Amino acid sequence: MKKFTIIFVLLLILASFFACQKSSDLLKVGTNAEYPPFEYTDPDSKEFKGLDMDIARYIATKLNKKLEIVDIDFDSLIPSLQNNKFDMVLAAMTITDERKEKVDFSIPYYTANQSIITKSDSTLTITSEEELAKLKIGVQRGTTGEAYIDETFIQAKKMKDTQLVRFDNNVNAVQELLNGNVDCVIIDDSAAKGYEKLKPVKIIYTIQSNESYGIAFPKGSKLVEKVNKILEELLGSQQWLELIKLYF
Repeated sequence: MKKFTIIFVLLLILASFFACQKSSDLLKVGTNAEYPPFEYTDPDSKEFKGLDMDIARYIATKLNKKLEIVDIDFDSLIPSLQNNKFDMVLAAMTITDERKEKVDFSIPYYTANQSIITKSDSTLTITSEEELAKLKIGVQRGTTGEAYIDETFIQAKKMKDTQLVRFDNNVNAVQELLNGNVDCVIIDDSAAKGYEKLKPVKIIYTIQSNESYGIAFPKGSKLVEKVNKILEELLGSQQWLELIKLYF
C-alpha cells in the first residue's frame, strides 16, 4: 500500500510538471475579432486575420511558443487579463491612464483617431464636434469612443444618456446603423475605413484624438520587456511596412 502511494504521488508530480511545461510553451492571446482591419474572422477559412493577429503570430514565433487566440467581448478583455486568463491582449486597444491602473501596456505600435460613420446614402453632415449632441450615436461598449461621448457630452449635460446606444461589438453597432436605429457610429478611423470597404457606410467626420494602441498584459507580467524588444524589431522592419500596406 505504501509503495502504491509513493508511485501515485510520483505520477501526480510528473503530470503537474508536464502540464506546467505545456502551459509555458503556449502564448494565450485575447482579442475581439470584430474589428477589421485589426482583428476579424475570415468568412471562408474561419481563421483570425488582421494586423493585430499577424503581430500576435510574429511575437509567438519570436518567443518560440504555440499561439492560441481567444475571441471574447471587448469589455471582458481587461477583466480576463486581471484574472490571468490570457498572457496578453491584442485588440486595437488604446493606452489610457484608466486602463494602465488595471493592466500593463507595451510600447505603442499604432496611432488612431475617432471617426463618425453613417449610411452611405445619408444626407447627414457634421462640421463640428458640438453637432454630435443632437444625434443618436452607436458605440462599442468599453471603447474610447464611448468614453469620449460620455465625458464630453453626457456628463456635461449636453446630451441625454439615452442618445448613446451601447453595443457589445462594432458589427452590431454598424448593423443597427444600417437598420436606421442610430444616426451614426463613432469608431476608430482605421476600422471605419475598413467598414467603408465592407458595408454601405461612409466617414463624415474625424476627431483628432491621437490615440496610441498597445498590447495589454496582466500587471507585473515578465512578458512586457520581451515583447517590447520584439515590437521594436518589427516596427523598424520592412515586414512592418508590408503589413501596413496590406491592411491599410
